[in-house]
Amino acid sequence: MKTPNLFTFATSELSQDAFICWFISWADPACEQSDSSLHKCAIEFLCTIFKKHSHIPPVDISKIEVTKQDKNIDVLCVINQKYAILIEDKTWSKQHSDQLNRYKAEIISRGYDENNILPIYYKTEEQSDLSEVLQNGYALVLRSDILAILSQYTGKNDVLLNYREYLESRQQSIDSFKALPIIDWHWDSWIGFYQYLQTKLRSGKWDYVANPSGGFLGFWWSWNFEKDCDYYLQIEQEKLCFKIRVGDNLDKRKIRNYWHKLVIDCAVELGTKLTLSKPPRFGNGSFMTVCIASKDYRITDEHGLIDLVQTINMLKDAEKIIEYIATTRAAMITNKL
Repeated sequence: MKTPNLFTFATSELSQDAFICWFISWADPACEQSDSSLHKCAIEFLCTIFKKHSHIPPVDISKIEVTKQDKNIDVLCVINQKYAILIEDKTWSKQHSDQLNRYKAEIISRGYDENNILPIYYKTEEQSDLSEVLQNGYALVLRSDILAILSQYTGKNDVLLNYREYLESRQQSIDSFKALPIIDWHWDSWIGFYQYLQTKLRSGKWDYVANPSGGFLGFWWSWNFEKDCDYYLQIEQEKLCFKIRVGDNLDKRKIRNYWHKLVIDCAVELGTKLTLSKPPRFGNGSFMTVCIASKDYRITDEHGLIDLVQTINMLKDAEKIIEYIATTRAAMITNKL
């Protein structure tokens, strides 16, 4: 029988704060005799933080002070009374209310040399866009980083083993899109798939999109911006859509019909494998679907598993249509000048 895992119940950020504090505390030299492998992993975690900030870790760690929720900073670790590691810990939530800058300013106000302040964004669940975090000077410690460190542990501490097992199970769930038939995909499968698309398409963002039908997890990319009408691609889970965003006080119906014909005509001219059709219902708002793929864009093998190479090729065909439209319209505008 598989024993219960503490972290399947302790899933809040406060619980994870406690683990991080506990884990870092094991880097104290006094803990080495109690569990040398755990001590070594904690040291490796601190070294990883220094390396992510392109700092050389201290040769000796003589003193570690760890506090939780100090002026709303999730975890603050001061090493050798010199280096201040501030950790913003996130599971399913993300940064908000300029908190990243505020926490750095708080530590600076305490007199630490800015070069010795090491801000970390500790993220164990998925987040589509981390660019703002990086712009704020925070280095990323993601689930993959944590697992790489915890995988080195050879001891029998139940807390660490439970945490490692929990993170491994989360990773397996996110990676499930590779091993499950597409009819069995669940929320995590879609997140993993969208992350895969980000790496292969080298662009794109994903998030939950609310609507009267219950919402969906969407992925959008290949944006092109024009004065009155932007156009882009969007995946609504099983559905691939060609979308437009229309400015206010414009004839939305006329623009929508124009773009529907334009996308269909360009697809035919290019001779792509992607066949397009009219959506079941045309909208009349600021964001409108003008065309959809006639069938599921996900290509599968005989077992119903996704063929990632062919699926990416299909999505790149959609990109070609958008690129062709952009080039054609740019030429039209130039000719009018």
